[in-house]
Formats: sequence, structure tokens, C-alpha cells
Amino acid sequence: MEKHLSDLYTMSTYAIKAPSSHNTQPWIIFIKDNGFEIYPDFSNPLTIADNLNRELYISLGCAIENICLAANEKGYGEALTFILNENQQVNVRIDLSKGTANPSALFSQINKRQTNRSVFFDREIPDKEITKLTNLKLDEGVKHFIYKYNATEFNLIRSFVREANEIQLADDRYKDELLNWIRFSNSQINQFQNGLSYKTLGVSIIPPFLRKIIIKSQLKASAQNKADEKRMQTSSHFVLFTCEKNTPEEWIKLGRSLQRFLLQTCKMKIASGFLNQPCEVEVIADKMKDCLQIENRHPAILLRIGYAHPVAYSPRKQASSIIFNK
Repeated sequence: MEKHLSDLYTMSTYAIKAPSSHNTQPWIIFIKDNGFEIYPDFSNPLTIADNLNRELYISLGCAIENICLAANEKGYGEALTFILNENQQVNVRIDLSKGTANPSALFSQINKRQTNRSVFFDREIPDKEITKLTNLKLDEGVKHFIYKYNATEFNLIRSFVREANEIQLADDRYKDELLNWIRFSNSQINQFQNGLSYKTLGVSIIPPFLRKIIIKSQLKASAQNKADEKRMQTSSHFVLFTCEKNTPEEWIKLGRSLQRFLLQTCKMKIASGFLNQPCEVEVIADKMKDCLQIENRHPAILLRIGYAHPVAYSPRKQASSIIFNK
């Protein structure tokens, strides 16, 4: 019994490696005798950037996928149950059964995967690799579209990124929310163990007396568009993840699919980074539905992929702050 609980705890720690918007790490995990209960953590919501909590639920799905891969690695199969609570929030129960699953090659990539915000190498991903990513099995209701650099759709998305930046960075609430999650120093990183560290943003430690000056100069659409244009110009492809019904249950399924995609790209030595701005701004997301051939589906996550040097890893919370026995 003690060994079983130890295994469950080890499995649950892999959830912490999942990506999340602004690195909020919005998950709470309870260990049970035969599995887990996973709850979305709404204590620090992104009320402006993620006003529907869609990216929060997608992150929850990524964390769940990591747990399932870790369970498979130890020979457990999993069955998921979606539970709607009294607050109309969706929780997930994972029931495990021993000896009903085979390990996945993606498991070994969980600790290696990272979000890469750097400028890429300006190198094209071979078609055979794109075919593998195109054929990756996704959950029900989830579909992804892959667009090659300079294709008509790619260039449309570039314009949508610029438009979304104009809208978001004209909103003081958005900027205040973003600033609240930037960690400017090692002491802040150690204190909070979440958020966007200066290391992952690719900048040096910012002294307190310079922070407001520097951030005010950078949190402008012109500066963000210039930086994003460099990132987009050196990307090989965009990947747009979409959902059919735009519900929390489907967002969780999208998160599981997204995590498998990210782990597969990691296995293939392909870098990935998020450009979710057009999905976050409703008027731009509607334009994407109208202008791209995505079958009237809901744009949810936008990735850029290519080749790049590894970057610093985002800080992570201690397991004891999100994992509990029930």
C-alpha cells in the first residue's frame, strides 16, 4: 500500500511540468487510493487575458496528460470522469487500473519540454516531420491546422497577431495583469515560484528603480509587434488548435492533445512557443474563424514551431503546494 501511494505521488508530480498561461500553474491535485482528483485553481485567474478561463482548463488538460503518461509508464491504465461541481466548474477524476497500459515514448520528454520565446533559427521543418505532427492522434472535438511560413494562412495569422497586440496593449487592465506575473529578480522567482521570469523572457535582472521605466517602454504595441515579427519571421510553421463546442470539458481534451503535440515536437528536437493573442481577443478570433478554413471551429491555442537553442526553464511551485492526500 505504501509503495502504491508513493507511485501515485510520483505520477502526480509530473503535472507540475505542464505549460500554463503566464505560468500561473492553476491546478490542485488530490491523491486517492485508486487515482486522483484534479481541480482547476481559480485563486489567481487571468481575468483579462483569459476571461473565459479557457487557457486555464487547457492547462489543466496538459497537466492531466502528464499524469496519465506517468501512470502508463508504471503500467497503469486510466479512465477519466468529468465532474461538474456546484459552482459550474469542471473537475476531473482519474481512476487507475494496474496492468492495462503500455508506456509511451512521450513520457521521457516531460522534463525536457519547454516554452521557447526566443527568435528561432529561420530553418524549415521537413515535410515528413510535419506529416507526423499532422497525423498525431487528438482527442474528440479537437482539431489542429498547420500552416507553413509565408503561406496565405500564415500571413493572415501574422496580421491577426499584430492586431491583437494593438488591442491588448491599449488596455491598461491587460498590462497591469501581465506586470503582476513578471518576476524581475531571483528573489521574486524564489518567493513566488510561478510567473514569467526575467530568464524565460530573455532579459537581464532589472533593478527596482528601473523596472517601471523599462516596462513602460516595452509594453507598447509597437515594441511587441517588432519583437513578435522577429519571432514569426524565423518560425517554420504556425499550429492552430481549435475546438468544436468551446466548453470546459472540450478545453481539457484540447489540453491533453496539445501536451502530446508539444512532447512529440520536443522528441523531434523542434522548438515551440505560444502566440495566443489572436485567440484571446474575441473580435480577432472571430476574424480567424471567418478568414481561415477551420470549419467554423473555435480558435483556442496558437503555436509557432521551428528550430532554436534551448532556453531557461520556467520556475515551478513545490509539489507540496498543489498535491494533497484525500
